[in-house]
Amino acid sequence: MADPTKGVILITGSNRGIGLEMVRQLASSAATVIATCRRPDEADDLHELADAHTDTVDVLQLDVTDPDAISGARSMVEERYGALNLLINNAGVNGGGTADTFDHVDMETLMHTFQVNAAAPHIMTRAFASLLKAGAADGNSAVVNITSQLGSITNTKGRGTWQSYKASKAALNMLSRLEAHELRADGVVVVAMHPGWVQTDMGGSNARLTPEASVSGILDVVRSLSPDDAGRFLTHDGSELPW
Repeated sequence: MADPTKGVILITGSNRGIGLEMVRQLASSAATVIATCRRPDEADDLHELADAHTDTVDVLQLDVTDPDAISGARSMVEERYGALNLLINNAGVNGGGTADTFDHVDMETLMHTFQVNAAAPHIMTRAFASLLKAGAADGNSAVVNITSQLGSITNTKGRGTWQSYKASKAALNMLSRLEAHELRADGVVVVAMHPGWVQTDMGGSNARLTPEASVSGILDVVRSLSPDDAGRFLTHDGSELPW
């Protein structure tokens, strides 16, 4: 499998954290990085990157919970580029965080977290499937769904917090596996990827990994993907997590 990080790439949630660092690390090597976020007018760091890489970075407004916006983004990518080599579904929310316990979880938080973290990546993958298949004609097409080890049912023990988030990532893991089976025959490799515990707004300052280290590892794994990796639940260092 050729290197999908050299082609046309679309990243959701590109305005900060892991998504922004992905744009930064890919801007000099990719053919095009389509950097999407919900409010690009507020994404100063992203625009600074785009201004420094006008030949490769294309900023696009995209609310991943809006099916019409997804359809519009798909049409734009088809018109401008004709194919997609790498889709990174990175946008996500933390739900109720540490306050999201069994006694306090509520329907609104649970449903919104599922919508952003699980449903939206799945609908994005479905919408861009034909363009990813076109990208696979060069042998270099992949989907990376940014998930979490907290979505591992096997590793979940006892009572806990972050209940909406954990459940949404478990759902994303299942959807990733379903996508892998749907697209594997067309040359599109789909994986669920845990980025590690990263120093972002969500991960907090006590996290073990910098965004730079996490993204560097993720991209190394992506460059080494083969068809045999389709449907795997991987970490940023290439090791495998239990479902």
